[in-house]
Amino acid sequence: MKPIDAEPSRALDLAGDAYSRGRAQAAACPDQVEHVRHAIAHRLEETRAALERSDVRAFISGQRNATERLYPEVLDEIRGIADGFGLSAESVFDYLHCSSAMDLAQLEEHRPDGCTSFAVTAQDGSALVAKNRDYRPEHIPIQRVMRHVDPSWNGRQLLVIGSLGSPGNFSSGMNSDGLAVTDTASRTTDMGVGMHRYFLLTWLLIHCRTVDEAITAIRRMTHTGSGLLLLGDAGGMVAAVELGHRAVGFELKSSGRVGRSNHFVTPAMAPRNLAVPSSTSSRANSIARFPCLERLLDALPEPPSVDHARAVLAYHGADGGTAFCRHGGDDLSTTIAGAVWDTRRRRLVAAAGNPCQAPWRRYDLVSSAGAGASASSRNPNPSHASRSLP
Repeated sequence: MKPIDAEPSRALDLAGDAYSRGRAQAAACPDQVEHVRHAIAHRLEETRAALERSDVRAFISGQRNATERLYPEVLDEIRGIADGFGLSAESVFDYLHCSSAMDLAQLEEHRPDGCTSFAVTAQDGSALVAKNRDYRPEHIPIQRVMRHVDPSWNGRQLLVIGSLGSPGNFSSGMNSDGLAVTDTASRTTDMGVGMHRYFLLTWLLIHCRTVDEAITAIRRMTHTGSGLLLLGDAGGMVAAVELGHRAVGFELKSSGRVGRSNHFVTPAMAPRNLAVPSSTSSRANSIARFPCLERLLDALPEPPSVDHARAVLAYHGADGGTAFCRHGGDDLSTTIAGAVWDTRRRRLVAAAGNPCQAPWRRYDLVSSAGAGASASSRNPNPSHASRSLP
């Protein structure tokens, strides 16, 4: 891979309180309103059998009450998203719990989520956190790089890759302290009412400066369960966190390299993987990717660079390995974005599509035009910004 030649680009700026930032998504991208409505309706329809179960309805009701207690601001953001896109807040909340519903019901996922992610200590003792986003094709037109600024955050800013119609950090992100966090999906038997991973991804960036602070916060919470987090900070600490409801697994390194695919491997969580017959192929793929990822991370030079991280994300299975850059077709998943978060420079380098061939673009966390500007005032042509991560 050539040395990094990513062109500078601009994020979609969302400023204000949680409701305002949620509603601003649709105002900034009016051409994507119907795409968002379709993506949400499609996901709700394909998980209807799970969502209509009485035990799942009781779980989601409990989730709404728990979220009101644990993170009420995200409910305001969801309400803003719903109002902006002409949806009900209840349907958006259900949509964000579709994966949990399918785990509770132990039903087959129509398109199993993938993702490969890792965090490595890098130059000057900082960290790089990288992720391939293997996700639903209907999210290709609605994924965006977004900068969030809220007056209640005392100057802290967030830069995230997410999807229009979903709150905050819906895939990976970093704050202005240099804390970066990504997630990957992992189905589990250990589900219950608590902090949802989709909400935790944003909460950590708002409230924590370092991996240590994030781990302390995670230990104090009760979680919904399901999924993994990869974290790194400007001090070079890296971590993998495997989320369950009754147990949580941790792999922490003051410096080093950690990575995950889509299953739990820590002693605390490995017995809690959900293994249903319908997910045999996707589980086998995850199990094959994990040692391959560990091998590639071990082989990285010291210190690894952004270019080295990009090369790992673009890996296609040379030497008998299992590909991380996935192209659909006979594969179970499609990579719709690759991202490398540079905690030292507070910078994202991202490819909108397969990392092996899509152009890479550079996004600086701190806006050169000044923090706090709204999407409309910063960008008189919203459709131009919306092509930043099409």
